[in-house]
Amino acid sequence: MSAPRSGRRLRVALAAILLAAGTLAPGPDPAAAAEEAPDAATNGPRVGYEVSIRVTDQDNAPDDLADRLDAVSTLKDLADSPPATRPGLRRRLESDVEAFRRVLNAEGHYGGSVSGEIEGGTPARVTITVTPGPAYTIGATRVTYEGDAPGTGDLPESLAVVGLNEGDQARADAVLTAERDLIEHLRARGRPFAEVASRRTAVNHARRHMAVRIVVAAGPPATFGAVRYEGLERVEAAYLDAEIPWRPGETFNRDQLDTFRTRVQGTRLFDSVTVRPADQPDADGRLPVLVSVSEAPPRSIGGGLRYATDEGPGVRLFWEHRNMFGRAEHFRADLDASLTAQALSASLDKPRFLHEDQSLTLSASVERSDRDAYQGLEATAGLGLDRRLNDTWRASAGVQVEYADLEDEEGPERSLLLALPMGVSRDDTDDPLNPTRGSRLTLELTPYAGQAGDLALGFVVTSLGGSAYWAPLESDRLVLAGRARVATLVGAALEDVPATTRLYAGGGGSVRGYGHQMVGPLDDDGDPLGGRSALDFGVEARIKVTDSIGIVPFLDAGLVSDGPWPDPGDEEIRWAAGLGGRYHTDFGPIRVDIGVPLNPRDEDDLFQIYISLGQAF
Repeated sequence: MSAPRSGRRLRVALAAILLAAGTLAPGPDPAAAAEEAPDAATNGPRVGYEVSIRVTDQDNAPDDLADRLDAVSTLKDLADSPPATRPGLRRRLESDVEAFRRVLNAEGHYGGSVSGEIEGGTPARVTITVTPGPAYTIGATRVTYEGDAPGTGDLPESLAVVGLNEGDQARADAVLTAERDLIEHLRARGRPFAEVASRRTAVNHARRHMAVRIVVAAGPPATFGAVRYEGLERVEAAYLDAEIPWRPGETFNRDQLDTFRTRVQGTRLFDSVTVRPADQPDADGRLPVLVSVSEAPPRSIGGGLRYATDEGPGVRLFWEHRNMFGRAEHFRADLDASLTAQALSASLDKPRFLHEDQSLTLSASVERSDRDAYQGLEATAGLGLDRRLNDTWRASAGVQVEYADLEDEEGPERSLLLALPMGVSRDDTDDPLNPTRGSRLTLELTPYAGQAGDLALGFVVTSLGGSAYWAPLESDRLVLAGRARVATLVGAALEDVPATTRLYAGGGGSVRGYGHQMVGPLDDDGDPLGGRSALDFGVEARIKVTDSIGIVPFLDAGLVSDGPWPDPGDEEIRWAAGLGGRYHTDFGPIRVDIGVPLNPRDEDDLFQIYISLGQAF
């Protein structure tokens, strides 16, 4: 208990000292401390005592006054170590009386009184009486500037600009906060070297006011000058220049430095970033900005494992380079393999392509599949533009070529399609792998044209999907999550559309409890045919049992139809329920879900198991 009380005594004492009328309160008496030290070292009988702190005039007393007095009381702090002599006890009383007066002054009770007495007996009885009296208020506040600093005529002349007004209670922390805010105010308005030169306070007991005068060394005015970098190796300075939120010659503002640092850190290219002004402006009043960075390793390699009863075990490996050509170009290669499909893909993302909020992505992939719906080889190549509209909305558009050599229930077929994918999305969730609040919404529209076998065809696929997350408690111990997706294909008959572009539902990211793509119509062998429309939705409750262990009951449903719109009269809605487990790690939750179909067909399994990283949606 003694350490926290001592810390609070120091803070209260410091606040009162800073507000003294141009003087410093005396510190501890070295002679008195030396006098008691030998007594404490003796082995003779000590002077035991009981202490009582009485607060009168409760109407004027702050609500927490008793707690604050206890926290700074030496008598209470050292009650288990009584002094060796009566003078030692008296010194403790005097110390408390002085400390209590500082507490009253810090709260603006400058007319209050503190008295103490010691009554004989064993143990001795020590009583301290505290009468706060009315709280004093702030009178006039005045800010003046040292010397004849150029341009000081347009600077604030009172502390009202930072919220300390006449009539406010004269609390020490309010004055100190206003002083700090005044300096920040000046530094944000072209005075980067502003400092407090002196402070004077004057208490008028007749009017119960406290006047405050601050003298400021404003320093020379400054505007933004050149930006100089230290520590750049592979990253080009011109790339970081595009993140600068000011223009040379604008009024210097320290808040802009914080914005710049945040932007540079957001590139994920650096382990550390320091942004600070130079020590003084140049002859033209321009203040250079110094940026010191330590570049992070640009390359990384990683991978993950997963398992699902419908696809078997799977593995994903990746290699990435986050600064391919010196301007944060992001190249990534992925190898994804399971028993039913093996894929190799690569992408190159170039940020700030023709616009600071726009990126260009080049991508290519090849996949060999052996699924229930189709088997064979497919390859894609494309490019796309992604534009950040604001903090939550994005838009994208691109062109993609898709080649497939597949075999399904209709036999082998080759196709070559040109696609123009377009979309808009909104995301204000708080975590990509484990969202607890916010929502996501995605609308995608992809026209296709090309050749499938001997048939020329064209069609359009549209998909609208979203999810929402709500934590009804103050913590994330319970998160209610829901999702929904509806998709439609128009412009071509189902049998003419290549199997890879048909619509499906079922599996770990869709209707858990049914096999991959198994929701919807099946052929005579029990394999999925796909459809021209699909609907699936789900709800779950993410419950944390401990900080790292959670359980997730869920309910999913889905429908795939041959028609262009989901039709429950054409195909029955398939329902599934289950229970999941989550192990929460620093890099995201590890998911284990067991789903059971509620209205299964003969072809459906009794249950499905899914193991992967991240939530289901």
